[in-house]
Amino acid sequence: MPTAPRPSRPLLRGAALAAVLPVLAACSGGPQQPGDDSPYNGTPIDGAFELPDATFTDTDGADYHLRDDSAGRTTAVFFGFTNCPDICPTTMADLAVATADLTPEERDAFSVVFVTADPERDDPDLLRTWLDSFDPSFTGLSGDLDTTDSAAADLGVSVDRPEDRSGDYQVGHGSQTLVFGPDGTSRLMWSYGTEPDAIAGDLRLLLAEEAE
Repeated sequence: MPTAPRPSRPLLRGAALAAVLPVLAACSGGPQQPGDDSPYNGTPIDGAFELPDATFTDTDGADYHLRDDSAGRTTAVFFGFTNCPDICPTTMADLAVATADLTPEERDAFSVVFVTADPERDDPDLLRTWLDSFDPSFTGLSGDLDTTDSAAADLGVSVDRPEDRSGDYQVGHGSQTLVFGPDGTSRLMWSYGTEPDAIAGDLRLLLAEEAE
């Protein structure tokens, strides 16, 4: 019997780790609130990460450079896999509801990028069909294992595959969603279970700031 993936804690570095450590202590237990001085529901991680210099393949079969092709838009990045029983579909559904709550102008300035941590099974057609069930505007990316794992590590996202990947195996992965500004630097982290209205509220604030 395959075991369900464990929600892995995000792994941050240096000042980023010190800033969000109280939040990460209970990452798998649902969203945590930052300090009262923050206007955001998510955890501010300004400048802790940059979008990796990594090229993937999108669901149309075209190259997608994670940093360059996300430039100019506020972008939420999540690593997961289509066979995930709970974390991934819940997160995508929450992001879809939040995105639908934005104005057309806000939606045009925001992207959701899903990077599969299971590229050996998540081919482009499957990935596209799965994402379309949430929101057809979501971008799905796949790459070889080295590229995927390197990009995930650069963003403090854990990925844990079993050595024996025959049958209906599960992939352990970080449950956090990272949000980047149009310049490719990190702005916020949403932990698993952050409600759609909280996500939408954060996005309105971020997008308003970028429009100033």
